[in-house]
Amino acid sequence: MTKTLALIPVDARPVTYDLPKDLAEIAGWNVLTPPKEKLGFLKTPADYSSLFNWLESIASQIDGLIVSMDMILYGGLVPSRVNRDDAETIAARLNRLRDIKKHYPDLKIMAFSSTMRLSNSYVNEEEKDYWNEYGKEIYTYSFHYHRLKTYGQKEDAEIVNDMMEKIPATILSDYLGTRKRHFNMNLSLIEQVTNGVIDLLIFPQDDTSEFGLNIMEQGQLKAEVAHNKLYDRIYIYPGADEVSSVLTARMIYTLEQEAFPTFYPIYSGLQGSLSIAMYEDRSIQESVKGQVFAFGGHTTETPTEADIILGVNVPGGQQGDLALQIKLNDVDTNNRNIGEWLRKLRYYYDKGKPLAVIDVAYANGADPAMIPQLNMLFSLTDLAGFAAWNTAGNTIGTVVAQSALVHLAKKQHLQTDDLKHKQLLLRLLDDYVYQSIVRKRVREDVDESTMTAERLLENVTEHFKAKADTILDKSGFRISHIYLPWDRTFEIGIELDATEK
Repeated sequence: MTKTLALIPVDARPVTYDLPKDLAEIAGWNVLTPPKEKLGFLKTPADYSSLFNWLESIASQIDGLIVSMDMILYGGLVPSRVNRDDAETIAARLNRLRDIKKHYPDLKIMAFSSTMRLSNSYVNEEEKDYWNEYGKEIYTYSFHYHRLKTYGQKEDAEIVNDMMEKIPATILSDYLGTRKRHFNMNLSLIEQVTNGVIDLLIFPQDDTSEFGLNIMEQGQLKAEVAHNKLYDRIYIYPGADEVSSVLTARMIYTLEQEAFPTFYPIYSGLQGSLSIAMYEDRSIQESVKGQVFAFGGHTTETPTEADIILGVNVPGGQQGDLALQIKLNDVDTNNRNIGEWLRKLRYYYDKGKPLAVIDVAYANGADPAMIPQLNMLFSLTDLAGFAAWNTAGNTIGTVVAQSALVHLAKKQHLQTDDLKHKQLLLRLLDDYVYQSIVRKRVREDVDESTMTAERLLENVTEHFKAKADTILDKSGFRISHIYLPWDRTFEIGIELDATEK
């Protein structure tokens, strides 16, 4: 075994491209990825031929392949929502993956393909061009069409008819046609599982809610899984950007034939743990179980039985969104007790239980009420995992993968503490310093829609370094590079180097 994997990610952002590689390194594995410049940019699709040529050139050197079907079929996650290629062209790309499996039948392939999201906004940056005029109407049509099919209520029928009058027929037809083609390709991926091309398949539900065309499609996919009795080979749950990391961890455990660790979640509040996070369709408790299950593990009934304790910081009421600055007053309420929760985590940590912290009080950033209290009771190096980025699923999956690979490294007596520390520092700098503090200040200072990418980066760098220096002081690391992956303030790229000891 070479202890080498290949990853074709969903795009080239740090959380999808670099994070899985960093996590694998903690467990002593190497992850090969295609050159970033071949992976497209926002709506610009990847260079398909280069991706397949690269994969064919390294297939004999790897033990396993993790592949985003959105990337190899449509050119990336965002291009999958706007792609206009016909079904035959897309199917031909799938055939190239089948050919690779035919030439390397022992190559284990784990794949994932999103259930296309529905954005409730007028922002077309990651959607079809007409989303800036009809995005919310299409979302409303989708939501109430599903409710109508579920309950048959008159009010839903009226809203559906109203939306059909407001959305031009050509636009609605185009959108529904794109969804249908995407859904049909997902059905064909189930066939690839049954015929042995794909060993494990995940259909992550990207940015979702309780009702919608995407949820209807999810139900149909579940029915196909049940019909083919593929319960242990195909998983469907909310998420997207974290799937590469989860599958990287699962692939490593599978190839090493190691027993999957067990987890015990401890929540900072009962009501928040039962609430439905933004952009998801189930309670936070169920999202935790879904990510643990997709990794290959399960939760336990008591903390003493578990290999890893997951400290899950939840909202007191409903999750807020730090990027959009909405529902912020619903988070830090009396329906949670951060101090008592942290004391309980410290109790189990002192008894020798590995501890990882999942912060899902907010979408798109760490909880500013929790982090200072966490830092008083724990040092960063005490933790086996930490994350607080984007959706609840993104954060949960990241921490499950992190902590599992740290657990494996410790079990195998690998000296990778510096790698773990660096990875946790990156999450704290990104999820807390940038997403919770700096991004808001930058957006208050400038209008990024009128600013050049160079000036925007200068502004971000100035604000970020001022805050990051206090975190990095005496950490043993320094910032070597800061960049904006998609030339916008939503996400940041950070690279760290070790300082001389």
